[in-house]
Amino acid sequence: MEPYLGDNLIFIISQPRSGSTMLQRVLSGHSDIQTTAETWMMLHPIYGMRTSGIETEYNATWSRQAMLEFLENYATSTDVLDDAIRAYANVLYGHVLSKNFKRLFLDKTPRYFFIIPELYRLFPKAKFIFLLRNPLAVLQSELTTYVKNDWKILGWFKPDLVEAPLLIQQGIELLGKDGHVVRYESFVEDPERQTADLCRYLGIDMQASMVDYSSTPAPKGGMNDPVGVHRHSRPKTDSSDNWKKLAEDPQSLHFAHEYLDAVGPSTLASIGYSTGDLKQVLGPPPDAMDPSIYPWQLALRPWQKWNLKERYRAELYASSLRHPGNPMMSRLGARRRWLQFINREIRAAFGN
Repeated sequence: MEPYLGDNLIFIISQPRSGSTMLQRVLSGHSDIQTTAETWMMLHPIYGMRTSGIETEYNATWSRQAMLEFLENYATSTDVLDDAIRAYANVLYGHVLSKNFKRLFLDKTPRYFFIIPELYRLFPKAKFIFLLRNPLAVLQSELTTYVKNDWKILGWFKPDLVEAPLLIQQGIELLGKDGHVVRYESFVEDPERQTADLCRYLGIDMQASMVDYSSTPAPKGGMNDPVGVHRHSRPKTDSSDNWKKLAEDPQSLHFAHEYLDAVGPSTLASIGYSTGDLKQVLGPPPDAMDPSIYPWQLALRPWQKWNLKERYRAELYASSLRHPGNPMMSRLGARRRWLQFINREIRAAFGN
């Protein structure tokens, strides 16, 4: 029997907050396409054979070693595990399609940017849509939708912000003509033309129900855009320039400049955005040594891993909020709380 190669699958690969839910809603307006909230379904079986990036109670390293030994001693070919993963996908995706009388399943899971090569190897007949958006727009949306001034949780989104652009660009290069690139800014500017191009790539006829998705049911499940797309019934350009608001607040402006440097000019250029042009629009960065600015590097590191210098900087920021406009009091307050922390750590180390 021929292995399942994903001929009924569509993957949207993107950063979160890049318009993927809007694109998903447009495509799910087609009578042949079934979708749901983010499935995250292919991550675990693929990560099971990776040497890093996965932690488990049962010890992922030993599990991988055991599987390798099993395949070496008993499998008739090295492709057996791939076929098993394909069968797993075929059962789950196929069940949903059969239940809903649809022909194509659209899986929109942003963190699939981590497994693009594996997905392409496993499902060479699947369709891969790469959605690109100005990374500063992604940052602005993350800050306003999820972070909401709780800077310590920004690190949760480090993969989506810092790692995703390069991985997506590498995926585009890997797939070449087998993939299809959509730019968010172009899509909302002319959704009819962009949707028609997408339909040609997918091998389906464009339907009037797609661009106006007012009658298209929202995908079921909580792993999806909590705001955004629900405000409209068709793609709109009204949020295309929201990223410029980053320049209105010193903290957001600091994050924006640091984020562009973290992604890097070459990666940004490879996906069609100019670091110099974006920084010119933002204007000069604020003084990163200002106690009232929460440092980007601190925000990306889990607080459990902070060294003493980083902990003092965090205390200085917190103290500046308690004593706005009074740098002397900010420093004294930060030093006192920092010394209290060191004292607690010493007592804990010696069992006191």
